[in-house]
Amino acid sequence: MKTSDRFNNAEKPWLIIILFIGIYYALLYAFSFIMEYPATYALIGVNGLVFLAIHLKKLEIKDLSSSYFLSVKGKQSYRIMSSAFTHEHPLHILFNMYSLSNIGPALETLLGRQAFFASYLLLIIIAGRISVALKKKKSPYTSSIGASGAICGLMGILISMIGIYNPYNLKYFLPTIALLIIMSFSKHIDSVGHFCGLLTGIIMGFLMLSFMY
Repeated sequence: MKTSDRFNNAEKPWLIIILFIGIYYALLYAFSFIMEYPATYALIGVNGLVFLAIHLKKLEIKDLSSSYFLSVKGKQSYRIMSSAFTHEHPLHILFNMYSLSNIGPALETLLGRQAFFASYLLLIIIAGRISVALKKKKSPYTSSIGASGAICGLMGILISMIGIYNPYNLKYFLPTIALLIIMSFSKHIDSVGHFCGLLTGIIMGFLMLSFMY
């Protein structure tokens, strides 16, 4: 055996130990972060599970998506909620979950877990219902999916509760703000849903401020 081979073989156990320690502390950090913001990561987890189920052919997008014709005219109002947890393309869910992980912890800390979780679901219902209603004449059969409407709503809450009094704090969310703006200009993105979510969130934020102070 060559000297270099003996050296490489001798160093492998140490590399394994270092790698194991690194993985252990990375998982420990990730777990502690998840436990600190359980509502945010529960929402991310549900989105991830639905995405996985779709690509394993356990769920169909056509059964989850929302449109005026299906959700309102067809009286399938559950679609407004189910569509907000549905994504088809990897980049779509990646961008949305990055945005949620960026905004969620700040609002979960500010509002508390239960209020944050309830606000997210309320944003889905209100903004989703307004969005499909606005499409009644122009695109009643066009289906929408994705969490970005609710995430824009969270951004609206942040703007009204934090940005109005200290706009400087919004610098921490600039990547998410830029991402949501860019996505809004895509022809494949429901920009009406984005706007409805943002406006609903701003109104909700001001209402929360009036109750909190």
